[in-house]
Amino acid sequence: MSMQVNRDEVAPELLPKGATRRRLIDENSVPGTQCRFDVLTIDAGGSMELRLPRRGVAWAQVLNGNLTVQGGGEDRVLGDSQLLFLANAFAGRLASADGAELILLEVPDASRFDSGPETGLPGVQSVDLGLEPMLQSEHDERTRLYIATPKLFGTRALIGELVAFPPGTVSQNHHHVGAEHFQYVLRGEATVYLNETPRRLRAGDLLYKYDLERHYCENDGSGELVFVEFFVPAEYETVWVDPERSCAWSPTGKNALGGVPSRQIATHTSDGSYHQDV
Repeated sequence: MSMQVNRDEVAPELLPKGATRRRLIDENSVPGTQCRFDVLTIDAGGSMELRLPRRGVAWAQVLNGNLTVQGGGEDRVLGDSQLLFLANAFAGRLASADGAELILLEVPDASRFDSGPETGLPGVQSVDLGLEPMLQSEHDERTRLYIATPKLFGTRALIGELVAFPPGTVSQNHHHVGAEHFQYVLRGEATVYLNETPRRLRAGDLLYKYDLERHYCENDGSGELVFVEFFVPAEYETVWVDPERSCAWSPTGKNALGGVPSRQIATHTSDGSYHQDV
């Protein structure tokens, strides 16, 4: 049975230097998980310490405000919609001059999926999401941006996407095998069907689905539905109820800002296999 929780239902944990954490996924909420997923708020002038295990990796997206990453040999300043990837036993601080909100996914033992990530990956990487190639569904007006892939960050421990559903769009019924799968709703509302049973989704919801749990989503609201979605590890299997309607994504030739994308991605299906250009 899936697990659903809204960020506002989780009591904030006050951290020492002007930051708060809402932990939506850990072993208490999802027994046996390999993940931790947090919504973090850093006050203006605040900071928080972050230290990864030797084999751990972490991914973050700045939702609003500005974030300074202190550690890993250099300081980096990130703004809205920029992505951050940390590895190599990173130890440092996340700070903000004017305040920031971000989401953070940790995989404390990436060695289950990679060999030696603590020596094979840079300690700090960042990507401007606005420059990444925009893909569009071949069936409707849904769009996708990849936010974490083996090609972007050098690890097969996770893969992530930012998906947008315009009003009236519906995905196809399917299930996954071989990976933890969850999504966090950034804005909008919709109905998700889990084994054909409807459930309401709204901004701030975290929905964790288990293997073999059929699901699809319908944006029956008036505005755009946008969520980030993750699989841990990055390789898994997707099984479609109707194989003729399996989801395929094609390049638009543009990035999220309407300009030339930073790289090229060919048309591919969402079957969970490893695509080298993704």
